[in-house]
Amino acid sequence: MESNLTELYGGCWSRLRGVAEAGSGGGWRIPVLATLRGSSICQRSIVLRRVEAESGLLWFHTDVRSGKVSDIQVNPQVSLLFYDASTETQLAVMGQASATTAGSEVDWLWEHSAASSLRMYLAPGAPGTACSEDDCNLPDAVRGRIPERDELVAGRANFAGVVIRVERMEWLQLSRSGNRRAIFERGTDGGVTGRWVLP
Repeated sequence: MESNLTELYGGCWSRLRGVAEAGSGGGWRIPVLATLRGSSICQRSIVLRRVEAESGLLWFHTDVRSGKVSDIQVNPQVSLLFYDASTETQLAVMGQASATTAGSEVDWLWEHSAASSLRMYLAPGAPGTACSEDDCNLPDAVRGRIPERDELVAGRANFAGVVIRVERMEWLQLSRSGNRRAIFERGTDGGVTGRWVLP
């Protein structure tokens, strides 16, 4: 790859790692995840939690009972769309996803997530279940407050880590002086190719 593309590719991964490690802020921290459900495309926002640039892996966590997990089990091909309005920079990521409830990476995600993010795993009902009235799907004991870490133990059974093995990235920079666009593809051997394309 030419040096400008190599620098851009490394910069994308560095920025992703930075927003994941910061744990707050950053326009690329909360991308939109798209999965396929039958003939429908389902989209929802997720929070980027861990980045392994060398391996081309992106991690987030979710409820193992959620629709996104069952979608991934049927069709692991997913996409993520990142957009930072402050810099007018978009990153579209395509890859293969898998969800798991066990392993050192999932333990790491649990241990490094704030109690406020883990409270939802105490939900008595599966996300997306129909209900007769407005309900936040939390036990009475933790409604309206952030639980202590020891209160979250029961939620660990509903906690899943989702990892996306990145196969393709499309970077787009919007600018009044002219937009710029590049595509990067990662081979099965881990090698990366990049090319400029017309925006």
